[in-house]
Amino acid sequence: MTRFRITFLTVFVLCGVLSAQAQERYKTIGLEKVNEADTLRWCWADTWTQDGKRSVQLAQLYTDLFTQRMQYRSNQMLQGMDAKEALDEQDAYWDGLRKTYQDMLKQDISEEEKADIRKLLAEIDKNKAESKRQVSQQVNNLAQEGRSGNAGVNPADFSDERLLTIKQNLRKYVLGRKIWGFDRVRDFRNGFAAVGYTSDDDFGDRWGFVNREGRLAIPCVWNDVFNFNNHRYYKTSVYDNPQDEDDRPWTSVRKGNLVGMIDTTGRVRVPVRFGFANRAQIVFRQTEKGELAPARDAKTGKWGLINRKGEWKVKPIYKDEEDVEL
Repeated sequence: MTRFRITFLTVFVLCGVLSAQAQERYKTIGLEKVNEADTLRWCWADTWTQDGKRSVQLAQLYTDLFTQRMQYRSNQMLQGMDAKEALDEQDAYWDGLRKTYQDMLKQDISEEEKADIRKLLAEIDKNKAESKRQVSQQVNNLAQEGRSGNAGVNPADFSDERLLTIKQNLRKYVLGRKIWGFDRVRDFRNGFAAVGYTSDDDFGDRWGFVNREGRLAIPCVWNDVFNFNNHRYYKTSVYDNPQDEDDRPWTSVRKGNLVGMIDTTGRVRVPVRFGFANRAQIVFRQTEKGELAPARDAKTGKWGLINRKGEWKVKPIYKDEEDVEL
């Protein structure tokens, strides 16, 4: 009996570990554009394969070289700094201050106040010369820093040609061998990764999901989405009913100021008609009355409880979500 318990516990723990690893199997890689002609920005690598490991290595090499490239250009800017513009600004500042003091002397003020202003005027030329000296020294120091930083650096190591070559080699390893131009991307959860495009919409960007084949499974039509999760990974929150025939996870989505839920086919399961209140996530929990979730009425702003069809089971009469009892 003891041996059976130990074996069962071992299998249970192992399954838990494998499930956790499966969530991290696909690594999200973000790559900056080298130039406008290059379109690869985001990709995913399956880290359980040799190809996946190679893609991660290439991505790391690209990232390192891209960082060196940016530092090199920054140092070039430091080297090319010209003190003339900064010195002209200093001249303008002190000349303006001098004129201000001179105008103050023309006003109807006491002799004691005029004496103080004359002392300040007498110090202007001295202060002006010292500030210009300091600015010149700072510019020279920065230029020297740039020269030192680029000493011995070969720009050919991170040229457009080399970085683009690395990306071309990376393409054959990425998931689905697809080239995407998403502005937003998240890690895979339960076989799907949220992706999005930047939008001028006042309500937010446009989000959808890709599957592990690299295909866009759910179009980018939502202003916000959450990752797909289900009961196997969350014990207190019910994202999917264990008795469902398809056993598919759901996720919350937001369209404008309204929220609801969809499944992995993109089908709306909880109508997108509930009010958005600082978060877009709808969380179901098991109660004596079945699976229920707090929701906000979009018209009144009051809170109640809904079932998995989006029907009110407790009418929205509560001012705050905390007042709703599950």
